[in-house]
Amino acid sequence: MNLFSHRTVSCVVVIFSRSVHTFSPSKPVPLSLSRDQFVESLLYSALSSDPPKSSAPEADQDPSATPSKVERCYQAWNDRNFDEAISCFSDDFSYDDGQYLGTITDKPTLKRSLERNAEVLPLGCKMVIDHIAVDAGSGNIGSCWHVERGDGTTVPLTRGCSFYTTDKTTGLIKTGFKVTEMVVKPNKSFSDNLVESASKFLQATEKFSSASETFSSSTQQQEQEPKSLIEKYFQAWNNRDMISAIDCFTDDATYQTEDPVFVDTFRGKDSLREHLLKNAATLPSSCQIILDDLAIDESNGTFGVKWHLELEGVGIPNLRGCSMYTTDKESGLLKSGYDVTESPVKAPEFVQDFFAPFTKLLF
Repeated sequence: MNLFSHRTVSCVVVIFSRSVHTFSPSKPVPLSLSRDQFVESLLYSALSSDPPKSSAPEADQDPSATPSKVERCYQAWNDRNFDEAISCFSDDFSYDDGQYLGTITDKPTLKRSLERNAEVLPLGCKMVIDHIAVDAGSGNIGSCWHVERGDGTTVPLTRGCSFYTTDKTTGLIKTGFKVTEMVVKPNKSFSDNLVESASKFLQATEKFSSASETFSSSTQQQEQEPKSLIEKYFQAWNNRDMISAIDCFTDDATYQTEDPVFVDTFRGKDSLREHLLKNAATLPSSCQIILDDLAIDESNGTFGVKWHLELEGVGIPNLRGCSMYTTDKESGLLKSGYDVTESPVKAPEFVQDFFAPFTKLLF
């Protein structure tokens, strides 16, 4: 088999098996939703904006700490003060929503984007931060969040992760990347069967591949000595050393997956070990998770991660994402994680304008 066809097969396996390191905030949702449930879930998940911080202090946040520009932006959006929200961004910012095409680089467009997000949501609906990682050294900030109604109940299928870089002098946001969980959850048995079939085919085709494959510099960076626990975990995964990867977690860790094909929850090391070893045998060795940026919050014990997948040193389209990990204060090991991948199919952002009138009728 030539290189092109081998790469094609590998891409299929990667897309169907990438969830080895991913996390999900909710259980798989059956496709037999009522019309109103489906519309509600679709609208909120597809059209949600970056979240304002909850009024209640979070367990991993210091209530006395000065809010970051990211948190101020969230609160301004929650108050529907869009001018205040965009003032939290630097003049030369860039903002990428993983559900929509294109990158926003000017404030008028950003303001209109925030307005659209508010227009399709009912009054009193807000975004709430679940965990946040503020890296005092780099200025990077990671967050995971969800949407709440005015009565405090969570809107289905509206959790997500964001990652920001900020100016260390002014604190203003320089770049932002947001991803929201998948609306339609795949059936687990179907996904498992699909990966098993792809794995068998891959094993046969890899026999014809060269044993002396080389990778790009971005992949080679993973071989450097890891400086943090989260980097150690990802490096172990890339080396297919799943025993070392599992050792990064507490015995009662919760590990969740959320991507276009796999949605699952693993509780405890035994369940996690079975999943990681299965995926280690499924994925090609040339598939690597590349860490684009980190937010390491030592005081809160949280890690925010921005990443993408590469196959044979080449980035795979629409397989970028953000993750949030929390650690056990006593052992320092990972105790929970949540990961979201960008949407596999993206639409122009102006499609929100067409949904707004319908949401007014629903609420």
